[in-house]
Amino acid sequence: MYKADSHIHSNFSGDSMEKLENIIERAIETGMDEITITDHLDLEFPGEVNIFELDFKTYVETLKKLKNLYKNNIKIKIGIELGLQPQLKDKYDEIFNCEDIDFIIGSFHCVRGMDVADRKFFEKYSKDEAHRIYFEEILNTIDLFPEISVCGHLDFINRYGRSVYDDYKKINFEMHRELIDKILIKLIEKNIGIEINTSALRYGLRDFHPCRKILKRYKELGGKIITMGSDAHRALDITRDFDKARDVLKEIGFENFCVFEKRKAEYKEL
Repeated sequence: MYKADSHIHSNFSGDSMEKLENIIERAIETGMDEITITDHLDLEFPGEVNIFELDFKTYVETLKKLKNLYKNNIKIKIGIELGLQPQLKDKYDEIFNCEDIDFIIGSFHCVRGMDVADRKFFEKYSKDEAHRIYFEEILNTIDLFPEISVCGHLDFINRYGRSVYDDYKKINFEMHRELIDKILIKLIEKNIGIEINTSALRYGLRDFHPCRKILKRYKELGGKIITMGSDAHRALDITRDFDKARDVLKEIGFENFCVFEKRKAEYKEL
């Protein structure tokens, strides 16, 4: 069984304090074949100070050195997690044109210029309105970023809103099915994958990102490209709950998962 985690953050991300060396050593200790570091770059993130900016050149050069240093112990891939917003269409060209990047996650942390993790976003809308607006943003923005490898934690919004809505429940899949289908079809047509992100379990949800219903629908529509990511911000959380994720993917009918090298998907048996 090939062991790979394609969504990991280090202290190059504003919300992690973990050193890259600690992550790599942990991965080696646990017998992993490869890891992909995917630190945050969220341009125009709301707030007085943007903690999700990234010194991209230093980031890449640091990872290249570590990649070479540990080449006999583990394969290290250079990735990045980009925060996507429509107005950023031409602002990530440096990343898209970088030959050293293996993997690009495109994620939606902001909608209409608002942080989805901020309760103010949910105070402005009803629960179902918030979810609809979120999925509409994804649908309308994907076309602008065909360079991404996968769409990150597709129902990310499901983490939030519980402190605002007394009757908060998970996303009403049937209510938003048409929108979700359109997103999945568009991703498949553009050869952009999705990830199964196990961090949802650490946030107290009872499912992954995206949920089983969305994963199943992706498979039904012909989706094949799916990566496995812990979204770890601590070395301790690398590959956490991957056994559960593998079981769910197999139950749905997937036989393989993907890793990326030089922006091309490679299939590995689950």
